Amino acid sequence: MELSKEQLLQIDNFIFSCGIKYYDVRTEIVDHFANILEERLAKNPDLDFKKEIRNIHRNFSDRGFSKLLKEKTKSVHKKFYKQSFKHLITFFKLPRILISAGLFYTLFLLMNLFEDKKDFFFLAYPSLLFVAVLIFYQNWKINKEKRETFLVLNKTNSFLQIVNLTSILFNSITNFRSEESFLNQTQNIIQLGVFVLLLLFYWSGEYVFHQNKKMIKEQYPNVIV
Repeated sequence: MELSKEQLLQIDNFIFSCGIKYYDVRTEIVDHFANILEERLAKNPDLDFKKEIRNIHRNFSDRGFSKLLKEKTKSVHKKFYKQSFKHLITFFKLPRILISAGLFYTLFLLMNLFEDKKDFFFLAYPSLLFVAVLIFYQNWKINKEKRETFLVLNKTNSFLQIVNLTSILFNSITNFRSEESFLNQTQNIIQLGVFVLLLLFYWSGEYVFHQNKKMIKEQYPNVIV
């Protein structure tokens, strides 16, 4: 027995009230509930629909959907970072290695314009902070517009933490280096390489994010992402 749109909406509202805010996760659970309910209604059309929804919910666990959401969140984040690192590696292979080399060389020339190389690295640090602010703004904009949220696009919090951590580590490297070390070109090149690597990692994360967004738009054409 196929469920009506009103019945599917009832399931969706119930799952949302249980704390599942992500549209893609909710859709998956709604499908699971709908399949079970269709079978049960086919056997007994007089079933109390709302009561049966609650009965199915109890079968998940004592904590309802929390364990399921935790597992899915962990899986999605793991996949996101795996895809990001995979894309990052492409910047060290042809033809994208030309982009990496070009970026590094441009920054190298810029660094050499500074008599005190320490000033260059202190000026480079705000650019990493800008990246963190940009990620935060993306999250704020999504929440303000009150669009449907998708777990597969919810990389913001963990990604922001990593960007913040790497920014702090980069700044710490600059602070802990001695004045004499900034006269050592090899050490400057190594730190510049770290800076370029951080930028490419952010670039890779954004690329994966927008690829996922494109996939979501194709999968849910009627939902504003």
